[in-house]
Amino acid sequence: MSVNPYYARRLRIGLVVASLTVGMSPTFSQSLSAIYEKAKGQDAQYLASQKTFLAAMEKLPQARAGLLPSVNLTANKNRQFGDASFAGASPVDRDVQSWSWNAQLTQPLFRWASWVGYQQADAATQQAAAQFAAAEQDLVLRVAQAYVDVWVAVQSVDVLHAQVLALNEQLTLAERTYAVGTGTITDVHEAKAKWAQSRAQHVAAANELENKRAELEKIVGEPVATSLAQVPAISLQNAGKPLTDWLVQAETHNPQIRSQLSALEVANKEVAKHQAAHMPTLDLVLSRSTNNSSGSLSSPADLSTHVNSNQAGLQLTIPLYAGGGTQSRIRETLALVAKAQDELTLARRNVATQIRQAYAGIVSGQAQIAALQTAIEAGKNAVESNKIGLRIGTRITPDVLNAEQQLYASMRDLSKAQAETSIQFLKLQAAAGVLLPESLEALDASGPPGTTHTHKETTP
Repeated sequence: MSVNPYYARRLRIGLVVASLTVGMSPTFSQSLSAIYEKAKGQDAQYLASQKTFLAAMEKLPQARAGLLPSVNLTANKNRQFGDASFAGASPVDRDVQSWSWNAQLTQPLFRWASWVGYQQADAATQQAAAQFAAAEQDLVLRVAQAYVDVWVAVQSVDVLHAQVLALNEQLTLAERTYAVGTGTITDVHEAKAKWAQSRAQHVAAANELENKRAELEKIVGEPVATSLAQVPAISLQNAGKPLTDWLVQAETHNPQIRSQLSALEVANKEVAKHQAAHMPTLDLVLSRSTNNSSGSLSSPADLSTHVNSNQAGLQLTIPLYAGGGTQSRIRETLALVAKAQDELTLARRNVATQIRQAYAGIVSGQAQIAALQTAIEAGKNAVESNKIGLRIGTRITPDVLNAEQQLYASMRDLSKAQAETSIQFLKLQAAAGVLLPESLEALDASGPPGTTHTHKETTP
């Protein structure tokens, strides 16, 4: 069975262009770090976490206020009027006016509950800082995941578009060979079925691209161009250290663990604060007051008075009995301490699981990438061999179609494997508590091994 050399040449050119699609960067480049910077100022979830952090940071100055002096100034002015009778005499109208002011300074000398509350507020701010760090890492992961989802969808659309073109050429070839009597109607039907199936896949991929882009735009808060910069593949060497080292690092740096450690400290301080309710308090009180009066309704003579007074003293308060409420609150907070300890244990186990899963994902991802790269090279050879077999009559059209579809499937799988391995590396850093925006810049600066940015078309 002979094949028109013109169609054979077009098929080879189309296959070469499609095989380079995965390895080329799109012409328009929006880097991962640039997308992150936009999301940092637009993502509502991150901005809400930021406001929560700012509000939580005010707990420390509020608690500190309980240890510092308080100053109060009070003033009042009164007027009394009526009629009064003295020694049986006829009533007379009386009108008495008075005013006074008092300034008082109270300096706590010993309030153990206030001091424990200050320590508790310090632990609460550390917890808030850890929670905000977790929110920052979550934003990095969400942006990266949405970014690579769009990138993989773009690659899938490009590969399927190239597949449609190649299968359309194969359909044209099958129709031509059938028309000249060197092919069969079965070849035409097979080619048309493969072409129609490929078109349906291309439409589905385009719809998936729109959905993924909508997810990214929800985070960024503005439209995002479909074409994005190349997503690099992560090599296992970038993990930097063995699994045990990542686990040790997570114990110190993971924000979830740090948040739960601070939560446990807050719970312990709450117990101490309620226990301090049994202890006495001692305050230094300083005051100055002035009283003025034009007289008194109960005095027949209008004798005005003006009195300035100063006062200094110590105020001691000893709690004796509160109806058992203090003991009940202590028991309640002790139960909450046990709860916080259990939550810390759970957080440590979850983080260890996340690290193991991400590390295993990198290892398996690298193995999958290597296997798919081999599959693509073998697929290219299989397509060429089937095409040669088609020319000499040892292969039929469905053999060529199946070989091409297998090649394109391997290309799509390679793009997805590279992107997922990159995400697993970011998840590993996040679980260890070392994921920073600079990690995205490092990914932008690197590139997948063997990336082809330019190519020359050779004449077959």
